[in-house]
Amino acid sequence: MVGAVLAGVATLTCGPRPGTEAAVPALGSQSQLPGGPPPPRGGLNLPSLAVAWSPPTLTAGDSEALAEALTASPAVEVLLGPGLAGWDARLGPALQALSPRVRVTSVRQAEQAAIVARPDALTVAREPGSGRPRYRAEGIELQETWLRRHDPSARSIVSVDAAPIDLAAWKALPAARVGGCEPAIRALAEGQEQGLAQLEGFLNHADALLWRFYSAELAAFVPEIHAELRAFADAEAPTEPDAKARYECGRAYWQHVQPYAACTSADRCTVAPRVVLSAGGARVAAPEPSLALSDRCPMLVGRDYPGELRQLGLDAAEAATAALDRDWSTLADRLGAVAEVHAVLEDICTPRRWRFAAADLNEARGRLGRVGDLLASPELAGPQAGWRVEAADLFVPGAGPMRQLARFDPGPAAVNLTIGTEARALREFVLSRAQCRAGHDPRPMSVLVADAESGRARFFGYLYAEELVCSDLPPLGRE
Repeated sequence: MVGAVLAGVATLTCGPRPGTEAAVPALGSQSQLPGGPPPPRGGLNLPSLAVAWSPPTLTAGDSEALAEALTASPAVEVLLGPGLAGWDARLGPALQALSPRVRVTSVRQAEQAAIVARPDALTVAREPGSGRPRYRAEGIELQETWLRRHDPSARSIVSVDAAPIDLAAWKALPAARVGGCEPAIRALAEGQEQGLAQLEGFLNHADALLWRFYSAELAAFVPEIHAELRAFADAEAPTEPDAKARYECGRAYWQHVQPYAACTSADRCTVAPRVVLSAGGARVAAPEPSLALSDRCPMLVGRDYPGELRQLGLDAAEAATAALDRDWSTLADRLGAVAEVHAVLEDICTPRRWRFAAADLNEARGRLGRVGDLLASPELAGPQAGWRVEAADLFVPGAGPMRQLARFDPGPAAVNLTIGTEARALREFVLSRAQCRAGHDPRPMSVLVADAESGRARFFGYLYAEELVCSDLPPLGRE
């Protein structure tokens, strides 16, 4: 079984695994090494990312229910709250986009609470159920005085105003959204699973090589280090300051070497290097026991034991990666790019109060589809591709801090690098093309549709302002 998937599809960690070969000298002949899988014949077998998805938009209510109420009586008089200056010319087209037969007979200004018989009825609970939120209109009626004063040519009265709600209680409600990225994320996860299955033989082989070389390094050097530090295991701490400082360093070194001395097999070695596939591509990395010591410790004890132990991993990584097939390494590195694509989707698929034009949504989907094509590219290793021994700190989601020992460099013109570039460009495109992102009133709008004869509400609900009116876009859901 190939290594576990960590943090969703964010990072993959592979091996070491039990049952690997016995150790050979770290600089031994590569002719003695076990063979890996046959060379790959093409790229990763990943599904297409050309699927239907859209960055989700937060919604406060159901404009389709509003459309139903408008269809029942298309001649409407519009009453706008005092804070909706400029909406008189914008709301009519929005209502007509919901119900093409709507005819606005007149537009006036009126506070919603002043036209209903019971203003407290304007604060209603959300109806249970999935989908866009709906609210009960029962019990909401217009005042008789407003019924006598309404435009006689109108059959319905549409009132829009800022909702008189408790903002803290509103924010505590579950968020509702329109749109989502589930098809894209599902396709990406399926592709990662298929890619891992395709790479299983290579990743197991890579881990076996790493353990083969690393165990040889451990056998050659750790017993001596362990023996030298044993003197600090049971000795009592001296009182003289310099001697005490030396003792504390040696004692910490003794504890630090224990995980290395315990490495009797790959599955029991917590510090063994392994292949990690993350947003940065393919890496060889190893966990390191934490060690907080004075910079004077190597001088006081006479040796830099942590540095020497780290060098064992670097030497093993150098020897093992030199024997790895470059084509398989290229594909492993490419699969690691899935993590960066997933991170981009996580960002642009976080529900927000924003809107998108249909053309921009199509462009975003096309861009993700092209990223999927790059992930499934048949291109293998270029002439400059290869492993580079390179120490660095590395954080692996799900595994924590690790020490990078080597990284795969696919070459300057490789498809692998283009994947990350295109994924980041997708994020920038979506963020730059989002409309109506700023200047929101945190409260939704309160929308009421009442029959002009009886005064009874036919519809009542909440909608964010940008759900109804946003640039030249139709109401949310009618794109």
